[in-house]
Formats: sequence, C-alpha cells, structure tokens
Amino acid sequence: MSSPTGSTALSVTQINKQAGNLLGEVFGLVEVIGEISEHKRAASGHHYFALKDERSQLRCAFFRGNAMRNTHPLREGEEVVVTGRLGIYTERGAYQLIVQSIAPAGEGRLAAEFERLKQRLLVEGLFAAEHKQETPVLPRHIAVISSDTGAAIHDVRVTLARRLPLARVTLFPVRVQGSESAGELRQAVSQLTSDGFDVALIVRGGGSLSDLWSFNDETLVRALYDCPVPVISGVGHETDTTLCDLVADRRAATPTGAAELATPITASDMRQRIGRLADLARMRWEGRQQTDSQRLDGLTRRLERAGPVEQLRFGRYRLAGLSAPLRHGIERRVAQGRERAHGLRRRLEGAHPRRRLEALREQLVEPASRLRRGINAITVVERERVATLSRHLLVSRERLVPRWRARLDAARPDRRAVEQHLREERARLAGLGRQLEALGPRQVQKRGYALVETRDESPGVLIKRAAQIGRLADETGRLGLTLRFVDGDVAVEWTAATTGEPLSPSS
Repeated sequence: MSSPTGSTALSVTQINKQAGNLLGEVFGLVEVIGEISEHKRAASGHHYFALKDERSQLRCAFFRGNAMRNTHPLREGEEVVVTGRLGIYTERGAYQLIVQSIAPAGEGRLAAEFERLKQRLLVEGLFAAEHKQETPVLPRHIAVISSDTGAAIHDVRVTLARRLPLARVTLFPVRVQGSESAGELRQAVSQLTSDGFDVALIVRGGGSLSDLWSFNDETLVRALYDCPVPVISGVGHETDTTLCDLVADRRAATPTGAAELATPITASDMRQRIGRLADLARMRWEGRQQTDSQRLDGLTRRLERAGPVEQLRFGRYRLAGLSAPLRHGIERRVAQGRERAHGLRRRLEGAHPRRRLEALREQLVEPASRLRRGINAITVVERERVATLSRHLLVSRERLVPRWRARLDAARPDRRAVEQHLREERARLAGLGRQLEALGPRQVQKRGYALVETRDESPGVLIKRAAQIGRLADETGRLGLTLRFVDGDVAVEWTAATTGEPLSPSS
C-alpha cells in the first residue's frame, strides 16, 4: 500500500507488533502490585485477568507454561505482586502484561526485607563459620526453646527420650508466631548459661515466610550470636530458611533432625560400646592367661630337663606359688570388670523412662485424692442448694397460682360482644368491596374508555401519558400497542411522523 506522498505505510499488524516490542524493550522485566479481578481460565490452560488498584486496571495474560510452574493459586480479590513484560495483543491492539510469576504482596515485601537484613548481617560477620561453637558429643542438660504444644515439641521429646534418656531436658515455652513471639524467644535465649546447659535447641514446625518471620528478628539473631551455649536450629521444613538457621552453630532440616544432631551418641551406642569393652577385656585376660599357661609349661619343661628330683620338687613348689597369685589376680580383675558392667547396667535401668513415670504417678496420687474430696464437698453443697431452691419454688407456686387464675378469669372476653363486633366488621368490609369495584378500571371501560398497554413487553407497560410513547419507541420509531376494551383487545402499531410533525398513531 502506498500513500499519496509515495511513502510506504505500516499495516495495523506491523504497528501493533512494533509497539509491543518497544514496550518490552523500554520497561524490561517489571513487578506490578495490584488486586486480581475478572479472572478466567481458558480450556488451553492459559489464565486471563485484570490487575487493578483504586484508580485503574491492567489486563494480564498468564500462559500455561508459566502458570504450571507457579505455586501460588490465583484468587479473586487477592493483592499480589506480578512479574512480567509489557506487550500488545496484536489481533486486538490491546495493551497487556505477559506474566511470568505471581507472589502474594505481603510475602514479596517480607522476602525483600529478609534479603536486605540477611546481607547486612552477613557483612557484619554474624554468619561467619569461625564464630560457631562445637556441640557436645554427650550432653547432660539440653535446653529446648519452642511452643509447648504442637507436633514439633512432641517429635523433639520423643526423639530425645529414645536416643538419650539419661539427658535432662528443660523446655522454655514460648509463642513461635505473632507480634509478641520474637520478644519471648529473645527472653528465652537470654536465660541460657554455659554452666547450666550443654546445648540448646530452637525449633518450630513449617509455615509460610510470614508465619516464620519471628525467627528473622534482628535482635533475636544478635542474641543467638552472643549466646554462650551452642545452639542448634530446627525451624520449619527442609526448604525453609530463616536468619536463626544462618546464625546458629548448627542447622537441622526439621525439629526431629535438631534433636538427632544434639544426641550424636545414643543410649544404644553406649550399650554397644560397653559390650565391646567387656568383650575386649575378656579377650585380653584370656590371652594373658594363655600366655601365662604357656610360660608355666615352659618352666615345667626346663625343670624336667634339670635332672635332680629335688630341683624338680622345688620347681613344682615355685610353680604352685606363682600360679595361685596369678589365678587369684585374674579372677579378681574379671570380677571387677563384671561388677563394673553390672553397675553400668543398673544405672541404665535406673534412668529408664518407666521409673520416671512411676515417680510421676506417685506424685499425682495426693492431688487426685484432694480433687475427689473437693468435688464431693461441692456436690453435697450444690445438692443442698438445689433442695432449698426447690422448696422456695413450691412455696412461690402455691402463692402465685391462685392470684394468676383470678386475673385470667377477670380478663376472659365476652363471647356475645366479640360476635357482634365480627358482624359489624364483615358488613363494613362488604361495603368497601362494593366501593372498590365501582371505582375499578372495569367500570370505567364500561363507560366507553379503553386501556393502552405496550404489546412487546411482558408484562405490558400501561400508557398513562402521550409523552411515554415516544420514549418507549424503538430506533425505527415504531411501538406495538394493545387497546384493551371491556369486550376484548385490539393490537395496533404506533409510528413516528416522517415530516417532523407531532407523533401520530396508525393502525
């Protein structure tokens, strides 16, 4: 196509494509915050919606490939942060945003704040590896900072009791979510001392970035950095990362993992090690006994080779004197080893959770007895109170029933007066019905009048004034009407005058 001046003009498709390319190059990848509205999902898997604020809106296209990789569902009316490139839909010339990813608006702000705080603390050296402390191999006293309810503390308690029942566990119950949780976490960390605890666990179950935000509190991170006790962090799931995880001396993927890191040597490992030491001691004593026996055999052969009977008898006496102390010494060392093994076994049995449960049951016997006695005393008092109230109610009933029966008899209406009033009202209602019928449209039509209604609408509109007809007519200046007479209806059509004169009907 050539213009009158001879220059080449662009087609609509070309100008739309070039404009779309220019938009993408000028703005590049942008982030837009707004509220989702008019969301529609096509059969192809593409999503189309509008992103709006108080004053304007932006059309968005979220194609299937990017939508399948997006983990956040699209919800009508939710405020989100949309990342994408601006472009133009060529076929319609419509300006739109080609969406690459969507995230909740609150989560996006928190993520940006998390990265900013993380970089600043990283520069200060709070996450440096040389500052991290070694955790003990066999802790005697373990501090746990967590909520006293929920699956996280349950898993930690079960794991510690199973792996190292000898260790003492102290729980610092705190809130792990909400505006006051960060302060409670800092207060719990400030109570940790190196002479009171060997290692500390700070744990919580999984959640969103906003749920775990208390563990990104800057003052809490600095408190963990200055904590004299080695800290193991087990916050959230494996994919969750908080600033507490980065500053802690060791990090676990889950609360259960944190409990396992705190107890690298378990009670089962200790039993196996004691068994191996006992087997090694027995093998060494048996080897020494065999060596001594071989030595005795050698001495015996030397005595036999000496010749004289006296030397042989003397040698036998000497051998007897040497073997007895040796045998006694071996037996004494074996007995000591057995006694030590029995002592270790008794210590393990004494620390078994069953003993602790029995002690706790004994402590609960007296409170339970006091509770039963208190309940019985309250029951007796309440029964007496109910009996007293019942007596008062009976007395009140006997006093009030005659009084109300007399009032009821006095207020009972007169049947004759009621019937007379009903007859008068029925007569008045009949007179009003006759007046209504006389004033109704049917009587007016009998006097020679007709009602005019529109024909193409249901129900028809009653025409009361001539000016209504012009307003109700269609674009062609026509309007179907129905004339209702007392003996039937007549269909007519009204048309506007073509000469510019006042409107006139025609049948």
